[in-house]
Amino acid sequence: MTSAQRARVGAELRRIRLAEGLSGEDVGAALGWSQSKVSRIETGRFGVSIPDLSALLSYYGVPEEVKAELLSTAADDAGIDGAWIVRAGGTPRRQGEVQAVETQLKRFRQHHPLLVPGQLQSEEYARENARLGGWPDPDGIARRRMVRQELLEGKGAPHYEVILDARALWYWPGDRSVMKGQIDHLIERAALSSVTMRVIPFGADRSAVAMAPFILYDFTKQTSPPVVFLEAQTSDTYLSDPKDVQTYSELFDKLAADALDHAESINYVASLGKEIQSYRSRGGSRGKRA
Repeated sequence: MTSAQRARVGAELRRIRLAEGLSGEDVGAALGWSQSKVSRIETGRFGVSIPDLSALLSYYGVPEEVKAELLSTAADDAGIDGAWIVRAGGTPRRQGEVQAVETQLKRFRQHHPLLVPGQLQSEEYARENARLGGWPDPDGIARRRMVRQELLEGKGAPHYEVILDARALWYWPGDRSVMKGQIDHLIERAALSSVTMRVIPFGADRSAVAMAPFILYDFTKQTSPPVVFLEAQTSDTYLSDPKDVQTYSELFDKLAADALDHAESINYVASLGKEIQSYRSRGGSRGKRA
């Protein structure tokens, strides 16, 4: 990381801390560091390690795309060859967003083969998923997710391209009302001008398959390379090697080619929602499909 990059990362961290209303002593005490270490990181006097930066960002509860961008810069400074793993953060210290940090995304692309992604989840669906996943504070997670969805609303929102597998819509984490609300919310979110949704329908000819869910982040700053984010139960993996990014970008394009277009996808979701509701009202059980 150049001195300019270190200064930028440090300035971002200082803005976040001040927005939280925290002193350097507060942060140091919470993380078991000295106040001088916090100060040296914020002034850019030395590069911050991946584990230390991850700990700071998880403690502050920053948006995931901000975390991805700052971690990619630190990874470059550490000489890490485009891939690094961090422990998944616990419940963030604060319940809301860090208002002082504006998103640096111009576009992000996401595919999840088994779940409705967070940007499209209803609050009830998000809460039940968090509960079933064993995460602490499901109510807080669901509330924060609703705040995060404001990212796609209003002027200057990044473009969000998402590919759903129809199988995800047959998973209901809760009673029938949860899935009904989720289908309605999904159609509402897909109507946003910043969203392009595609659905791979049942029985589609497949040219590609994703072994795990992933997100591709494209940032506005030219100095911030694209990043692939892979989320797991206990750890997060980030990939910034151009070959990895290209592989996932090509995979996304192939999955998109297997899917319906945006308008067709909205109609498909609405039709599938009616089928699911009819099935549940007939007494269908989990793990079966009519």
